[in-house]
Amino acid sequence: MSSSWLRLAKRIAIISVEVVAGVAVTAVIAIFAISQWQLSARHGAGEPPLRVKPAASMVVEGARLARTNGCSGCHAEGLTGHLFVDSFFVGRLAGPNLTRIVPHYSDQQIADLIRNGVRPDGTGIVFMPSHVLVRLADGDVAAIIAYLRTLKTKPDTAKDSSFGLLARALVVAGMIPLEPDTVDRKQLGPLKRPTDAAALGPYLAKTTCAMCHGGDLHGEAQTQSPNLFEMVPAYSLADFRTLLSTGIAPGGRKLGLMTEMSVAGLKYLRDDEMVALHSYLSAGEHPSPLR
Repeated sequence: MSSSWLRLAKRIAIISVEVVAGVAVTAVIAIFAISQWQLSARHGAGEPPLRVKPAASMVVEGARLARTNGCSGCHAEGLTGHLFVDSFFVGRLAGPNLTRIVPHYSDQQIADLIRNGVRPDGTGIVFMPSHVLVRLADGDVAAIIAYLRTLKTKPDTAKDSSFGLLARALVVAGMIPLEPDTVDRKQLGPLKRPTDAAALGPYLAKTTCAMCHGGDLHGEAQTQSPNLFEMVPAYSLADFRTLLSTGIAPGGRKLGLMTEMSVAGLKYLRDDEMVALHSYLSAGEHPSPLR
C-alpha cells in the first residue's frame, strides 16, 4: 500500500472514531436531558383527600401494617434508609430515610406519596410500589401515617438516590417507570379494610401479596415469584401459616425473597388474615372487586 493510501486509511479511521465518539456523546446528552425532563415532570395527585384522619389510637396497628406492607424491606429496620445499588454507571439507588422526610410532609402529602407515587412538589418517584399501595384502604393508610408520626428523626443510613447513565437510560426506555404513570386510580382502596373473611382475603392478596407476585398474582419474572393461584392450593393451612410466619416451606426449604419477606413483614399478619389469604388463594382464581 502506498503512503498516500495509508494516510487516507488512517484519516478515514480517525474520522470514524470521531463520528462514533460524537454519536456516543450526543446519545449520552440526550439520555440525561430526556430522563431529567421525565424525572422533573409534575403530576397531579388525582384522588380525593384522605377520608380517614390519622389518630393516636392507630399507632400500634400502623406499625404492624408498615411491616406487612414492606416499608422496612425498602427503607430498612427503623426506616432510616436502605442502599440497594451504588455503582458509577447505574448510580445510587436507595430507599430514603423516612424519619427525616415525614416531619416535613402533611398527612395528605404522605398519602399521595404512598398511593400515587407523587411528591409534594408534584414530581414522581420510582421503585415505590404505589401501583399496589393505591389499593390500601384509607383506614390502613391513616394508621401507617399515625405510626410514621411517632418516629424520631435519625441520621441517614443511606444517601438519597442519584441516577447514573444506565438508570437514566432505563427510565427513558420505560424499563424504570415513574410510579404516577403506573398507578390505576380506579383501584383506589375503600374507606376501611374489609372485616369478613371472604372480602379480607382478596384485599390482602391484592395489596400485600401483589408487591412481589404482580397485580394479578400470577407471579413476576423479575422477582422470580410464582403464580399464587397455582402455588397456594398445594399448601395445607398449617404449612401456609408456617411459610408466612417463618419463611420455611414444607421440607425445611427456604425460598429466597419469600423467606426474606416473611421474616421482615409477613410474620406480622394476624392468624385470621393468614386464614383468609389461604382460603382465597387456595380456592383458585376467580373474579374479585379489586381486579
